[in-house]
Amino acid sequence: MADAADTVMVRPRPRKARGQERPVYLDNPDLDRVTIMLVGLMAEVSALRDRLDTHEALAEVGQVATTDAVERYVLDPDRREARDRRRDAMLDRVLRVLYEERDATPAPTAG
Repeated sequence: MADAADTVMVRPRPRKARGQERPVYLDNPDLDRVTIMLVGLMAEVSALRDRLDTHEALAEVGQVATTDAVERYVLDPDRREARDRRRDAMLDRVLRVLYEERDATPAPTAG
């Protein structure tokens, strides 16, 4: 039986840094939260798409796409560039409305 000295106390991690508030990007905090969720989902979709691309690359050379093979896969420069282009295109499509709004807003004047 373990005694008290063997017990490790684990404190829960803080949800946010002390003294700092979540940054506000849009006028409505609810829109900020939805945007944060959207960007998180886009990151997940992008990661899944990259893993699928790795499976396809392994299949092209006749390898079985095991977890180990996927984790050890090294991208060639052409495939990396194609992934970057695909990711940029997804960001442009999904965030288009935010980009358009940002670009339509006049820059503040110094003075």
